[in-house]
Amino acid sequence: MPIAVRWSMTLCLGLAISGVAGAQILEISAARISGTGWTAQRLHATLTTSTQGDQFSLAAGVTQAGKRKLWRHARLQCGLQTARGWACRQAHLAVDGSPWGALHGDGQVQLRRVGGSGQAMLALRAAQFGSARLQVQSTAAGQWHLTAAGSLPVAGLVRALTLLPATWQTSGQARWQVRARGANWAKARQIAFELQGSQLQFSSPDGLQAAQGVALQLQGDGVYTGQWHGTARMRWTQGGVLWSPWYWTAPAAALRIQTRWQQAAKAWQLDQGSIRWPGLGQGGFALYRPTRGGVLRWQIRNMDVAMAPLYANWIKPLASPGGLAAQLQASGQVRFSVAGEGGGLSALKWDLRNAALSSSRGHLAVTGVNSRGAWSRTGKTSDAVLRWQSAELYHIPAGPLHVELVLNPQGFQLQQPFTLALLGGELHFRHLAARWAGPRSGFSMSGDLRGVSMAQLTKIMHWPPFTGTVSATIPELRYHAGDITTSGALSAQVFGGEVRVGDLRIENFLGVLPLLRANIGIAGLRLKPLTDAFHFGYISGVLNGDVKNLTLLNWSPKAFQAQFHTVPVHGVSQKISYAAVQSLTRLGGGNGISGFFQGMFLRMFKTFAYAHLGMGVHLKDGVAELSGVGTEDSGFVILQGQGLPRVDIVGYNRRVDWDELLARLKTAMHSGAQVGTGE
Repeated sequence: MPIAVRWSMTLCLGLAISGVAGAQILEISAARISGTGWTAQRLHATLTTSTQGDQFSLAAGVTQAGKRKLWRHARLQCGLQTARGWACRQAHLAVDGSPWGALHGDGQVQLRRVGGSGQAMLALRAAQFGSARLQVQSTAAGQWHLTAAGSLPVAGLVRALTLLPATWQTSGQARWQVRARGANWAKARQIAFELQGSQLQFSSPDGLQAAQGVALQLQGDGVYTGQWHGTARMRWTQGGVLWSPWYWTAPAAALRIQTRWQQAAKAWQLDQGSIRWPGLGQGGFALYRPTRGGVLRWQIRNMDVAMAPLYANWIKPLASPGGLAAQLQASGQVRFSVAGEGGGLSALKWDLRNAALSSSRGHLAVTGVNSRGAWSRTGKTSDAVLRWQSAELYHIPAGPLHVELVLNPQGFQLQQPFTLALLGGELHFRHLAARWAGPRSGFSMSGDLRGVSMAQLTKIMHWPPFTGTVSATIPELRYHAGDITTSGALSAQVFGGEVRVGDLRIENFLGVLPLLRANIGIAGLRLKPLTDAFHFGYISGVLNGDVKNLTLLNWSPKAFQAQFHTVPVHGVSQKISYAAVQSLTRLGGGNGISGFFQGMFLRMFKTFAYAHLGMGVHLKDGVAELSGVGTEDSGFVILQGQGLPRVDIVGYNRRVDWDELLARLKTAMHSGAQVGTGE
């Protein structure tokens, strides 16, 4: 087989012919030879002829293709036959310093001339890289055609091409085929290839990346017309891949990827690519990778996918285990395009249609979701729209929504305020914004709550039924890294008074075991509409108080210091019914008013006047310490009566288990009928 090379200026060619004991020896050596894209150093060929037969050996030093070293030293030895061309049979090849490590293989080489064409055949087998068979046919003008096929262990291929870190374990088999043509020996003009891998496996030392039983097929072709360009296709038919936190299995119908590619002097480029993932969706892609530095640029174009598998297999694995996002299920369809440079996003466009979100525990349900918009990192602003038909958060329903947003490189904000129907009233958003990154990343909002029905709210939350409505002013609420904080106090008007919530902070709001901390102040709360909601008994008056250092874990009280007491207000009577007296007595640790004649006497009165009413609770470590509006002997005064008949309530059991106190409150709330007072 003729070999065409471009001899460099440093080439040193030595030729020596000698005879030793009847043998003729021909030696040829070269310091360096090179061709297009490859070089070889310290070549030395030896041909020994004798009556016992001819022997041929070829040694080559450092040889590389492009910047990749093929080996550090290689040596081929064989018996040479020249009856029909040249045949190098029973050849033995030894290679040091290859990407596969040290290699030892056996095979044969044949060179012959048929008509005006030259033919060459190479067959080689080695344990480290499998087997290969190559045939080349050429004309006198240098036109040639090559076919090659073989099999090889995947571990060697991965190591040779540095596809995975050297510490990873790999296994599997691959079969390959290559066909190529050229108009001269300097360059190939056409190439086609196929690679089939079966039972492919890999695993990282920490087990966070692994694959098992994977079957892949890769096909491609290329043509050189001043630069290389062609097509490539891949099919994934079997196996599963873990790339923590994601895990994917091959779909029942093969996953198909195909693209056009080209290699210019400055970059590799994939274009007009398409992905078809059965059960998920399909779309296009493109990639541009500079050959000499620069940033990788990529695009995913018009990807049309189903929300259910997209959320379950791609988004949910990123969520915290046990959190709300990890419980969600999605439906609908989304079409999106995304572009990026390196590992960052530069543009995003989406169109979400007829989507829905729901959680298995009923904490969130949103239906009829539609959204479209576009975002760019270049500094331009763009519009986005979000609509839904209905929503429910922690079983609280909300009406239809239509929001128009302005997107900028750092986040988004409202185009204009909007109102959301909520429990017979409305939630008005004055401000809503988000930032993607930085110390102020997260969401923020402020607004007002108007005319929300307490009857609907208490029914949903399984609280005792309240009447009336609640309105509130919501300061700026900020959500960052799972936590909610406020810039001011949240104030609500309810039961004729005001409730102010300050220092509010909710940690892990959408995760497992949310933790709420706050301080609450109450002023001017009318007791009559409040006690009308319970079978606690009738109480009139005005209540003030506060709850300091409130801590709720998973929405259950764990600690607080609470103190409530009545204040005299002109025009508001301070009265309490017999049933309420009984309830307060039980709440303080007693068994109600005892004594037959005392009970009969007090039942003769509908209500009793009082001077002071109040109670304190300090909860810590599951134990509540009780107090009142004053002390008497060793007890604490809950109710200080006034006038005749005068009724005082004094508690003596200051420390009580929190669950026991809740049980007392529940018993008191269901202990008797309300008393009609005529007020």
